Amino acid sequence: MLTVFRERPPIVLEAQKAQFKPHFIIQVFIFIGIFLASQVTMSIPMLIFGAVYGFRASLSSAVSDAVGPNDREAMNNVILEAMSDMLLPYLFLTIFLIIFAIIYCRSVEKRSLYSMGFNRKKAFSDYITGLLIGFLMFSAAVLIAFLCGTLTFDGFVLGDGIYLLLAFFAGFMIQGMGEEVLTRGYFMISLANRSSLLLAVLTNSVLFALLHSFNNAVDTLPLVNIALFGIFASIYTLKMNSIWGISAVHTAWNFVQGNVFGISVSGNPVKVSLLSFRPKEVGTIINGGAFGLEGGLAVTTVLVISIIILLSLDGRELKAEVPESAHLLNRA
Repeated sequence: MLTVFRERPPIVLEAQKAQFKPHFIIQVFIFIGIFLASQVTMSIPMLIFGAVYGFRASLSSAVSDAVGPNDREAMNNVILEAMSDMLLPYLFLTIFLIIFAIIYCRSVEKRSLYSMGFNRKKAFSDYITGLLIGFLMFSAAVLIAFLCGTLTFDGFVLGDGIYLLLAFFAGFMIQGMGEEVLTRGYFMISLANRSSLLLAVLTNSVLFALLHSFNNAVDTLPLVNIALFGIFASIYTLKMNSIWGISAVHTAWNFVQGNVFGISVSGNPVKVSLLSFRPKEVGTIINGGAFGLEGGLAVTTVLVISIIILLSLDGRELKAEVPESAHLLNRA
């Protein structure tokens, strides 16, 4: 069951050809630097976009002390609306995670794109399969929370928001790929050049969770669940010898959560959804409360079971030669 931590897949073997292999501690600091650089780059257009909402929120805050609870509630609604409206542009801007990770790997470590998981073989089928897996996993968590009586179903609420729904799907495609390329395609595989696969998997999963530690309504259990997702994503990447499948799982997980079931994504409200499920005030340990389902035991259950199933499955091409496409991608 634990052979995934002993037998290195071709993308990891290809990464060992890197010309620069920093020490574990140095690699962690490089990763943090790349993440911060991407965030600073993303913040410039986000600050411009958020200026109007910030002005509205400041006006509401200025009068909140002199008004009643209904007006304070209106102010909170303005802030939530701002967060929801800013989510879509943020998703598209996460392309900088991909850009910065690729620039570093290609220019500094001299790694090929193939070593980052950009495997051409079965890329399309891997992506479609990943979308289906992500959909089923999160749907299972919703079913658990609903059957436990901790979610309320309010029906279909999409209306005429189909184009906005499709825009969010495109945004989550970029965001899912961005976080996976940064944490798994670059960081995990680079760590494996100087460390064991098990240490690389655990380290990138913990840091992946810590990157979400400033999200709205975050607590201990949400961070545990995000780390568990990181472990699942790491094993999935190694088993499939590709970044495409897990990027799709990540995309479907977030899109289905917010834009299909109408549940907050890591504490962030969504602007449009197909269905509406509201967490009840009772059973927040299961439904995750304000953070969303990722903060509850329903998701913990699904992720633990998914990890166990994944560990029991055979990986792909663990002893295969690096394909010719690696050389083509290396010259890309």
